[in-house]
Amino acid sequence: MWTNRLRLLAIGALVFLGISGLAAQSHAQNVTVNNNLVFGDVFPGVPKTITKYTAGAAAEYLITGTTGLEITIDFTLPTYMNDGGYNMQMIFTETDCSVDARATPDQSSPERDNLDPWHTITDRLGPSGITVWLGGAVVPKLMQSDGSYSASIVITVAYTGG
Repeated sequence: MWTNRLRLLAIGALVFLGISGLAAQSHAQNVTVNNNLVFGDVFPGVPKTITKYTAGAAAEYLITGTTGLEITIDFTLPTYMNDGGYNMQMIFTETDCSVDARATPDQSSPERDNLDPWHTITDRLGPSGITVWLGGAVVPKLMQSDGSYSASIVITVAYTGG
């Protein structure tokens, strides 16, 4: 029996912006991609969802900086993954994101859950920073071409000054 499998990876790209002026110069900041959103093998005509709770497959970002300072998190999310001239639809819902600013973040039971990655998320950095998880789904066509599909997810983080 012949099966057509696709390997999929949504690549996390990062942008980190600070507040302007002298205040920004005194606050160290960093964003680390701990895990890209990885769909693994996907079969034509069979949608696949990776939840934000799926360790090792959900996107995971660690944002560090000055404890207690308020930040905003904004995503620029793709609607398709690409492999050469082929594309595959991606879906992100209004509950696909969670964040945890506790000293020991818990992906299976995050501090703030069911957040909308299409809208700005505002939170304060905890003692270990803040960990962000993002899930999503892909919808391959019935005759989807095999390949290694990828897309960029951009996360923009900024201090609010608050």
